[in-house]
Amino acid sequence: MHDEDSDRTPLQPVPYSANSWEPGWRHIFLIAPFRETMRREYNGTMGDDHTIDDKVEGGRKQWQMVLWVFTKWALPMFVTGCCTFACMVLLHVGTYYYVHEMHMLAHLFKRNEHMQSDDFNVTLSIGWREEGNLTDGHGRAKSLSFGSLNHPIHLAMGFSQVDISMLDKIAACFPVIFVLMAVLMDELGVWTKVMFCNGVLAIWKGLFAAMTTVPDSKGWHECTVRLGGTGLRWMMEAKMDPMAFIKMELFGVNGVHIRWCADMMFSGHIYFTTLYALGLYELAYLFTREWDRKCRFLCLGLVALTAIGEQVVEVYFVLLNRFHYTMDVVMAILLTFLIFTNSANAEACKKWVYFGLGGKKRKRRGKEMARWVVRKREELVGELKGKGRPYDTGMAMIPFKELGADADVFVPPCYNPCCCLDIKNGTFGGTRHHVYDDEDLGDMLFACTSVEQQQMCDHMRLSMSYDIKQNKNFKLLHQDPEP
Repeated sequence: MHDEDSDRTPLQPVPYSANSWEPGWRHIFLIAPFRETMRREYNGTMGDDHTIDDKVEGGRKQWQMVLWVFTKWALPMFVTGCCTFACMVLLHVGTYYYVHEMHMLAHLFKRNEHMQSDDFNVTLSIGWREEGNLTDGHGRAKSLSFGSLNHPIHLAMGFSQVDISMLDKIAACFPVIFVLMAVLMDELGVWTKVMFCNGVLAIWKGLFAAMTTVPDSKGWHECTVRLGGTGLRWMMEAKMDPMAFIKMELFGVNGVHIRWCADMMFSGHIYFTTLYALGLYELAYLFTREWDRKCRFLCLGLVALTAIGEQVVEVYFVLLNRFHYTMDVVMAILLTFLIFTNSANAEACKKWVYFGLGGKKRKRRGKEMARWVVRKREELVGELKGKGRPYDTGMAMIPFKELGADADVFVPPCYNPCCCLDIKNGTFGGTRHHVYDDEDLGDMLFACTSVEQQQMCDHMRLSMSYDIKQNKNFKLLHQDPEP
């Protein structure tokens, strides 16, 4: 059991009551989609034994709550926007280093006009090119500008000019649908998690580009075309001044926004669509949790197939256009899955959802309550033994509030394909795992016998000396009686 004055804020659902906040007609159009969040915030901060008249003074409390709920939803998106802006600045830093590196190499190396690719028994995807088409007229890659890495998959696929903007428009469907569903379902938890993952991935993409210069997959010549004369000239003349890059990112150069080169590791297109496809799938998983098994299977299958199909098409055309290396695409998918299913990320998001919901202070649970829990457990164990059921006595008495997990981690089926095989029990479509830390487990086990505690410590790799004996409930239980 957690003491109410503990440093850790328990994460448990807030019960509703008949006095729950109900929006007035003046506010219904503003916060109707966020009804669940408003109920949670209002009940959690004001308590359940107050009347509406006690809670609302001239309507000010309602508007304060509306502002707080707006902050809960807007701040994750604001943080994502800041991280994305930082990523764009860092990508231009990586472009700066690539431009200077290639400018130096272009003067160091001299092109051999008499060299033919057939003179070498090697399949390189790089080469020299100053102008002309990238293909030989039959769809086969002829050469690529100097300054890209060897990429056998590019060579095998060939090259074709692809309108990436069209792919961007198709991929934008996932974020748009995700935002609409998250707002209409009032799923602040999934919204916060996706926004947080987006920010983390954006920051790391920018840092990777700035830390190590990976040659552009289309090479130096294509980079100069992409930057244009204005951008190339700015990159050559600029000094490594962070404020200059921030100013350039905000206002451009002579009103023109400069594009990037060498922003390879990892693919922004792929991680963006993968992340919002995962978020959309989790929303569908939650939305259909009470549906008939067959209907739910069809719905989740349709969402999954749509997401996978779009990703396959996106990856194919990104590689065909040589917009990224294969390693960029693979790393984008892997990192997105790892961060999306990370328990630390899920815990931070859940704490934000329940941040500020302290509720009404209750009396601190003392040693009498701890001893009462032990006595009740011993009585139940004795009753089960008297009924000839000794194997059912291995149990713990757990207060309801302890079941509020620190984090809820959603694992999609592509991460754990075995869950799709258990359709009979309804666990298809993914699984949700609930995270408890060592202190939570100590709160659950303090009333058990020392033998049972040691068994669980061995099984769960807990520390008997710290996680059990240093638990506050355990110490309350073994305090000397007051004189």
